[in-house]
Amino acid sequence: MIYLFVSLFLDVFLSLFISSSYQNINIFFPCILIGSIPVFYIILKNKKVFLIIVLILGIVYDLLFSDVFLVNIYYFLLYGLFILLFFNGNSVSFFKLVILSILGTCFYDIFIFFILILNDYAMFNINELCYKLKNTFLVNFVYVNISIIVLKSRIFSLKKSKKRYS
Repeated sequence: MIYLFVSLFLDVFLSLFISSSYQNINIFFPCILIGSIPVFYIILKNKKVFLIIVLILGIVYDLLFSDVFLVNIYYFLLYGLFILLFFNGNSVSFFKLVILSILGTCFYDIFIFFILILNDYAMFNINELCYKLKNTFLVNFVYVNISIIVLKSRIFSLKKSKKRYS
């Protein structure tokens, strides 16, 4: 749980206090918490609580960062379900965690991009989306790698203990 609070704090800090923007696109717009959800799924011991926590995170993201109601709740639930289905029977590896985290954040940016355009809330072009995706990729790649290295003993020891007892 502490891992999620740190990720949420970094999202808030980077999006509010560091003003790195390009044509009204904040480079550090919330993306770190979304990238940390697959790692959190692996270190969480009670998998039944996972979707409830993801739902609560979606509500918090809607309250903090979104002007379009329920957008983040839907995305977080779909992403949480995808993670549950992806790791159901699959082994955990460093590569899978990094790819799943980065794809989740990139799809989030694309999802938000299309929602904002469909609601006529903002007009963006493909160049702005590509610029945001590039920066999202870089920030999340660094954060997820650091997270996995720091939490390596918890992530991969759980995998080994499941193999022994199965």
